Amino acid sequence: MGHLNLPASKRNSRQWKLLDIISSIFFGLVLLFFPLVFTPLGDSLAASGRQALLLSTSDPSQRHRLVALVELGHHHQPIEACPADSVDHMPCEDPRRNSQLSRDMNFYRERHCPLPDEMPLCLIPPPLGYKIPVQWPESLHKERSPRMDERARSFIFPGGGTMLPDGAAPYIEKLGQYIPISGGTLKTALDMGCGVASFGGSLLSEGILSLSFAPRDSHKAQIQFALERGIPAFVLMLGTCRLPFPAFAFDFIHCSRCLIPFTAYNGFFVDCF
Repeated sequence: MGHLNLPASKRNSRQWKLLDIISSIFFGLVLLFFPLVFTPLGDSLAASGRQALLLSTSDPSQRHRLVALVELGHHHQPIEACPADSVDHMPCEDPRRNSQLSRDMNFYRERHCPLPDEMPLCLIPPPLGYKIPVQWPESLHKERSPRMDERARSFIFPGGGTMLPDGAAPYIEKLGQYIPISGGTLKTALDMGCGVASFGGSLLSEGILSLSFAPRDSHKAQIQFALERGIPAFVLMLGTCRLPFPAFAFDFIHCSRCLIPFTAYNGFFVDCF
């Protein structure tokens, strides 16, 4: 039975090629090991790995640990930004989720928060071209917005809006004929369906601190305007839940062009205050 004898030079050549590959891999790993151990690059990669692990929804315990660290202020690594299309994200105000809920008593327009494991763990990015808001007290009458024509520098708030065409000041002056607006008798007010909160902002000159609220709707940026103007405001809808304030927290309640059916549901909305 015959067999093939390769020349010694060819056998050695094959062995050297295999040794060269193994040696190259070994020295490559050694060269990679030193930067990872003795330079900041290794620390940053390790931190990125921990961040990815903590942000993973596959391990709820790790996710809860990250949330706890962030809430306590002990998480010192940067948190990644959310996708660019989430600039209008409002916590517990997801129109797609809420549209599937019951419309009875405005239940679908109330706040409905997702489960803890479904909440996003990222920072909401600012809108493209966002600028620092105008400082108080100038912001009460003027505000910037990234969603406006580049030729315009800011929005001017004359103080009326669509509900008060003559302005909030004349409207408040007329109210003074019926209730003691001036003189310090009234200290707090609740303004429902506030829009950009011009009414509440105008009450400040009378020494009355107002809290304004409105639901999220097609004009969802109105509450943002109110906050950036420096006026206390938040997103809220009268529905199945009582307002989170104690009884007699406000001296008077205001509703411009009020569309709230206070007499419906056996006066349930009246008991919300």
